[in-house]
Amino acid sequence: MNSFSFRPRHGHRILICTRGNCAEPSAGQQLEEACRRLIARHGLDNPDHPQHTTCTLTNCLAVCQNGPVMIVHPAGVKYQRVDDAALERIFTEHILGGQPVEALRATAIGPKKF
Repeated sequence: MNSFSFRPRHGHRILICTRGNCAEPSAGQQLEEACRRLIARHGLDNPDHPQHTTCTLTNCLAVCQNGPVMIVHPAGVKYQRVDDAALERIFTEHILGGQPVEALRATAIGPKKF
């Protein structure tokens, strides 16, 4: 019998684009570092925490403008123009408070057509 047991996560997964054309890759990398600090500060890096949160750098997230771009799962909310102040607000209101920040949601969906 297999001793593996699946334990569903109830927290968030944050993806930050570093390979699109909408922002410099360094902006996404700095955002990831800030995000990881917030996660650790609130103890959400503990896998046993009910709001366990991870942050991962990724390729293009198909918003293709107004970067840096970030997606928060499980809801799949796309955010654009994420700087330190926006990240703090997203973290407080969405990650900790459970309410997406409508003012920061991405308005452009899908890649630009040439």
